[in-house]
Amino acid sequence: VNATYTYAVTPKLNTNAFLTASITDWGKYNFLPGQANLFFEGTYIGKSSLNTDDTSDTLKLSLGMDKGIVVTRTLQKEMTQKQSIGSNQKETRDWVIEVKNRKNQAVNLLVEDQVPVTQNAAIEVETQTLSGGNVDANTGKVTWTMELKPLADKKLELKYQVKYPKNQMLAIN
Repeated sequence: VNATYTYAVTPKLNTNAFLTASITDWGKYNFLPGQANLFFEGTYIGKSSLNTDDTSDTLKLSLGMDKGIVVTRTLQKEMTQKQSIGSNQKETRDWVIEVKNRKNQAVNLLVEDQVPVTQNAAIEVETQTLSGGNVDANTGKVTWTMELKPLADKKLELKYQVKYPKNQMLAIN
């Protein structure tokens, strides 16, 4: 079955990249709900559950993790700062996410991370560097979508600063 393949990774939670197949116009195949045997690149990779009650025009199947996509997320310690300014504290975090395609073909990759979000007016979060990522102001979710060439590497930087009153304790990741 023809499908569009996308790798997704959220290195803040797990540095493994997971492959998803998206099948459009899947209704013409008359799939039945239940378990399906999955093959990828001519190799049996396991079983998955098909939910054909989905009313979407795209059927998504998880094909598991792929060690051919290597991801690291590193805190740049020399760029991490904690400053006291008047009655406030400022803390800066600078993360570098490095993605490496060790496969012999280009891959579509979705990388997700997050900047802190506050509901407290006394706390301010300033996003400083996103390396071209898109941030959702409500959730703080940062996404990068890219095509990574065969055997290519790419570095993404995520840098933000949190300003808060000295009398408050915050855990900033």
